[in-house]
Amino acid sequence: MFKKIAVATIALSSATAGHVVAAEAENEMQVNLGLRTFYMNRDFGAGIPDTIAAGQAFRADISSPFWGDKVGFDVSVVHVAKLEGDKTINSSDVLTPEGQGYTTLEQAFIKLKPTENSSVRLGRMVMMTPLLNDLTSRISAPSTQAVHGTLKLGAGEIYAFYSDKASNNNSEKFTEYSANGSEYGIASVGGTYKFNNGLGVHLQYAVADEYQKQTYLNVNYPTQLGSHDLLLDVTHMRGEDDGALYGSDYNSNLTGLTARLSKDNLAYTLAYQKIGGDNGYDQKWGGQDNTQFFTWGAVQLLDFNAKDEQSLQARVDYDVPNIKGLSLMARHTESWGIDHSGGDDGQRHETNFDAKYTLQSGAAKGLNFRLRVARVDGDDAVVPRINDIRFIINYSTDVL
Repeated sequence: MFKKIAVATIALSSATAGHVVAAEAENEMQVNLGLRTFYMNRDFGAGIPDTIAAGQAFRADISSPFWGDKVGFDVSVVHVAKLEGDKTINSSDVLTPEGQGYTTLEQAFIKLKPTENSSVRLGRMVMMTPLLNDLTSRISAPSTQAVHGTLKLGAGEIYAFYSDKASNNNSEKFTEYSANGSEYGIASVGGTYKFNNGLGVHLQYAVADEYQKQTYLNVNYPTQLGSHDLLLDVTHMRGEDDGALYGSDYNSNLTGLTARLSKDNLAYTLAYQKIGGDNGYDQKWGGQDNTQFFTWGAVQLLDFNAKDEQSLQARVDYDVPNIKGLSLMARHTESWGIDHSGGDDGQRHETNFDAKYTLQSGAAKGLNFRLRVARVDGDDAVVPRINDIRFIINYSTDVL
């Protein structure tokens, strides 16, 4: 592994990439302490055991300056204490699969600045790219062991990385990406560019040798429609097997078309998504990888990525003007045309409600409360009925 990382570091020192959830203190040490309370109640239909779990996370994030303007480090440690929950057939990802708390090293990486407009990171980190990411929607984040870096070029940025291990968000262990008894790494290169007229483009390619390769393309364009802001967004993803390790011939593609109209404190979104090719779209890389879709069609529980599935989503966001810090979201996604064992007309749907409130003043300024509610239903052969409720409390403060 370290030989591969050394080679990758040399290759990336002039042009490399990645996006990571971590503060980069240029001139001073930063220490942040955080609390996160997470409750989940997931009620399944069809006789499937329900899942109830709650945990309290205590976290510390440390970000050093760049000593000599060249080298520094970042560390993030999280301890999750069990509040409620037992071992379940359907893991909540709030606690361990055995229903216990845990301690995890979310991040521990060295950061380098070869030049003023480039950076390299080496170690364990929270990765945030479309084709490999560690989303922070649970009580703690999954993590990726990698070398990656960025090179900024005016209005654009190039990035690249190599990763050989990952951990789940409820696990202390990092394990290799693996399939059918073989282990492999993931290499990726990508870039973003924003034109003067506001048009933005994001392109990424990633491959796991002898397993799978994926391509991601996003084009978004903000403009005006009368007195409203209009965002047009097009996403296309392509996935193929790269060898025998996948287990069978695989090819799939995902296309999403989205329009978002907003003014003042209201936003309306309409999103269409279609899955093509011979299979449903599989965005994961094997092992403990927890990569999620960077698409409008990926909602609280479903990703609407089954074979031949088409989906249409309507969404409303509202910032309550008379209660500063309160925002509401309602969303419904309906799908059809799923190709499954019972035929090619399977359908399912998910309805979501989300409420967030952040204290705007006082000693607990920044304390955040969030309620997330989801209901999933559809053909029995496609998806079980699920009612999912999550309540999350967040608070963080800089102590240095």
